[in-house]
Amino acid sequence: MRVPDWDDILADIGDRVRAERQARGWSQTELAHRAGFALNTAKRLEEDGAGTLRVFALACAALGVQMSLLLSDQWRLPQSGPVLTKRQVEVLHAVSGGESLSVAAGRLLMKREGVASHLSEIYRRLGVAELPRGERRSAAVRVARKHGLFNAA
Repeated sequence: MRVPDWDDILADIGDRVRAERQARGWSQTELAHRAGFALNTAKRLEEDGAGTLRVFALACAALGVQMSLLLSDQWRLPQSGPVLTKRQVEVLHAVSGGESLSVAAGRLLMKREGVASHLSEIYRRLGVAELPRGERRSAAVRVARKHGLFNAA
């Protein structure tokens, strides 16, 4: 029976976590924040798979990827999805329930025009800017949810 090369297996896990993080447009700092561990922990996890099972589980939860898939032969390099800034995610989340721009602006401590400006850029980034005006917001929310952009919002 051949003994597995654990260093290679752990390095592969680190590579897969890095690929998933990069596909979401996140920095290592963002992954660490969303997973609830230190930046050094994220760096060690990605560099050589170092860390506990708990760290790996937290990273998978933050990324929205099942541990079993990330460890399996069925895992494939993810396609990069849309990227939003933290503030853009906050703005989209604030209007996701259908509130008016004025209400969302008050909650975000912004001007209504600032929210509208952010939404225009969000719609462009999420590929829904060409939809009819009344469909953009709900389409943007669907795309954001599909790509896990609300995971830590």
